[in-house]
Amino acid sequence: MLPPMLTRSLKPLALFPLAPLALLLAAGPAIASLIDTAEPPSSHVGSSPGQHFLDDVATGISLLPVEDGVVWLHISVKERTLSVVRGRRVIHEIPHFAIGINGAVDLRTRGSAMTPKGEFRVERINPNSQYATFIGINYPNPRVADQALSEGLITEEEAERIRRHYEQHRLSYPNTALGGDIGIHGLGNRDPFLNRRVDWTEGCLAVENDQVHLLHSLVEIDTPVLIQ
Repeated sequence: MLPPMLTRSLKPLALFPLAPLALLLAAGPAIASLIDTAEPPSSHVGSSPGQHFLDDVATGISLLPVEDGVVWLHISVKERTLSVVRGRRVIHEIPHFAIGINGAVDLRTRGSAMTPKGEFRVERINPNSQYATFIGINYPNPRVADQALSEGLITEEEAERIRRHYEQHRLSYPNTALGGDIGIHGLGNRDPFLNRRVDWTEGCLAVENDQVHLLHSLVEIDTPVLIQ
C-alpha cells in the first residue's frame, strides 16, 4: 500500500492523457533516446545506406576489376574479412583470418613477420601443403620491387633480379631483402580457436582448413588480390 502523501501526488497524473509521441520527441535527445526507433540493419557495407563497399576502395587500382563475371579477392586487414567478389557482388566471405605476428605493412621485409598490403595476383596453388592448401600471391612483384628500390629497401641488383624472374616465370622471386613465399593458407593441425585470437604467421594470411579448401574452388592462377 502506498503512503497517503504519495497517493495524493499521483492522483493529478491520472487526469491527463499520455503525451503524444511528437511532444516526447520535441523534448530532446534525452527523451527521444528512450523510444525504440531502431531500423533493420543495412545490407550495404559502407558509410551510408545504398553505398557499395567498393566506393570506399581507393581509385586508380590497376588490378582491381569490377566487370561482371570477374572474380577477385578483397582482403581487409582492418575489418579482418576476406571477400570473394565477382564484379561488384560478394559471393563468399570469410569472417576472420590471422596475419603476421607483427601486423601488416605496404612493404614487408624478410624476417619481419609482417603481412604485405597492396595489389597482387594468385601465382600458384598447392593443395597438398602442410597447412591444408596454400594459395600463393606474387609478392614481391615488379611493382613492389620498384617501390622498394625507391625507398632504399633493396638494391638495384635485387630489383632487377625480381623483374627478370617475374618476366621469365611469372612468379615472385623470394631471395631478396623483401622475402617472399606469401599467401593464404589453412591451419593444418593448428587450433582454430587460437587462430581466431592470435596473429601467428610469418606474413601469410591463415584461415581455417575448410575455408581455404572452399577458397581454392573459387580462385585460380592470376585471380587478382587486393590486401588493404
